[in-house]
Parts: sequence; structure tokens; C-alpha cells
Amino acid sequence: MSTTSSGELLDELSDFVSELLLQYDYPGFESRGFRVGLPEKFHSAGSRLFGDALNHPSVYVQIVALRWFQEKPGTIKPFVKEITTMLKHQDEWVRAEALGTLERFAAPTSGNALSCAELLGDSDVMVRRAVGKALCKILPRVNDKVAKELADVRQKIWMMSSIYLKTLLPMPMYKSGKKPKKRCVSQVV
Repeated sequence: MSTTSSGELLDELSDFVSELLLQYDYPGFESRGFRVGLPEKFHSAGSRLFGDALNHPSVYVQIVALRWFQEKPGTIKPFVKEITTMLKHQDEWVRAEALGTLERFAAPTSGNALSCAELLGDSDVMVRRAVGKALCKILPRVNDKVAKELADVRQKIWMMSSIYLKTLLPMPMYKSGKKPKKRCVSQVV
């Protein structure tokens, strides 16, 4: 049993991630896309360590924490607020991983769905793909007790996605009466 504090373990995690990424660094290597395999010491450390890692200044440590939560979705609930705020992060990899984490959350709310839907018009293609995938998994799991609220959320998402699709499709094809290909969000909504 380890007697190190969470702060010390977080520093060790940060050092481990930075050293590992430095070892694999070569021209053309996208370090944010690298899936870091954690030693057992970190992997079994608990959600508090990775909850603290969400607020770490290093983007790489934040991504490792988000991916850890994706592997252990039962531990997400106490950190939903932090993960939702990461949807507004300046780095596109962090936004995409935060979406991937929220899509695995077992009890999403309509607020989670709306937060995700705000990224439908994101400038990065990877984030927009992650939004579509996340919404396809989140919307069916939203609690049915809030049916009116859910209908409002679906309407807002539908409007946001249709506006976005109109800007994506070439105008002659859209005006010709051909329906655009069904997207995941339009199938769910």
C-alpha cells in the first residue's frame, strides 16, 4: 500500500507522461493522439488523482485523465462539472476527449447534451465528429422523466445541426430538393 499523497502522485504522473512522450518524440508524431499505457501504480490510484489531473496545467496530463475516465465510466459522476468545462478548452484534443468521456457517462442530463451540442459548429473536424458520436449515445440515455425538457433540448440540437448542415452543403445541391445524407444527430432527434 502506497502512502504517497495525491499531490505527490500527480507530480509522478506528470513526470511519467512527459518522459514517455519525450521518448517517443519524432518528426510528425502527434503526442496528443498517443494512448499512454499507465503502470498499475497509476491505473489503480483512484478517481481523486485523475480528478486533480483534470485541472493540471499540462494538456497531456489532462488528456490522460480524460482517457482514464473513459475506461472507468462509473467514476465520472463527481467530476462531470470539470469535464463539462473542458468542452470549452482551447485545445481541440481536450475538447474531443471530454466529449468521449461524457458519452460514456451512464446518467447524462439534458444540460450535458446541450453543452455537447454547442460544439456542433466547432472549427475542428475531429471535434464535430466527436460531438455527433457523443450526442447519438447521450440523447437516448437522458432521463425520460424530464420529457418536456428533453424535447426542448432535441429541438435546440436539431436547429443547431440543421443550421450547421446548411452551411456545410453546397447551395445548389441543397436548393435542388435533395435531402442531405442523414447524420447521426438528425436520426436521434
